[in-house]
Amino acid sequence: MMYSADISTAEVVKKQVSYKWRAYISVFTSLVVIQLLAVLFSLNGTGMSSSGGMNYNIRVEYYNADMIMIFTIFWGFITALLLTTKAYREDDFAFVTNRTSGTLSTIIYLWIICSIAGFAASLSGYLLKVVVFLFTSQELLSNNGAEGAGIYVMGLVSLILTIFMFAGFGYAAGMIVQWNKMFVILLPVLFIGLLISLESAGYSMDRFFFQFLFSEQNFWLFIMKSLAVSTAAYVTAFLISNRLEVKR
Repeated sequence: MMYSADISTAEVVKKQVSYKWRAYISVFTSLVVIQLLAVLFSLNGTGMSSSGGMNYNIRVEYYNADMIMIFTIFWGFITALLLTTKAYREDDFAFVTNRTSGTLSTIIYLWIICSIAGFAASLSGYLLKVVVFLFTSQELLSNNGAEGAGIYVMGLVSLILTIFMFAGFGYAAGMIVQWNKMFVILLPVLFIGLLISLESAGYSMDRFFFQFLFSEQNFWLFIMKSLAVSTAAYVTAFLISNRLEVKR
């Protein structure tokens, strides 16, 4: 006698996320490497000021984790892009699955690793300060004492959402390329064309996109904006994934 069992989409997604967590553990190796590289680049400082007189000279160098955050955001974009390649996508078929559950599990997996990457990037900022303190003769002054836990949490949440958003861009771009290989050429051309069009209209990418998001002073409004942009990117990827040829 044969029995059939209905497996819910949620259960399949859960199993796929668990599988991807174990199978793609190497993404954290690349994360550690790229953040260590960012720390090394950050040792040059991000700014300098000096003043002096007849009997004294003061030189102040500024260090922050901006470079680490930029490298981590780039890591999120590339990691999501790689997950759209055929080799990674076919891993989903180790389960009884469809495009919907496969895409949902990948998005959830990206959220998890982006959250870990954001937390690691915030800790790397402290690593940078320790390295500067140990390997330079400069006196280290920090303004962290003026920041409360609330400020740290808001910064961490903002960083995680930003990494997740750029991962969404990478995931959407990868899905578009998998849908039609011509977009390997067309996407850069369209992007450059958009930049030229914005410049011709009196706008810049900085004003059109970066100021729209990253100059936002209201924390909750920033969350809504970043979630809206992320949703658009992941929905685009989801719709395109449904048009890809299903493996038989």
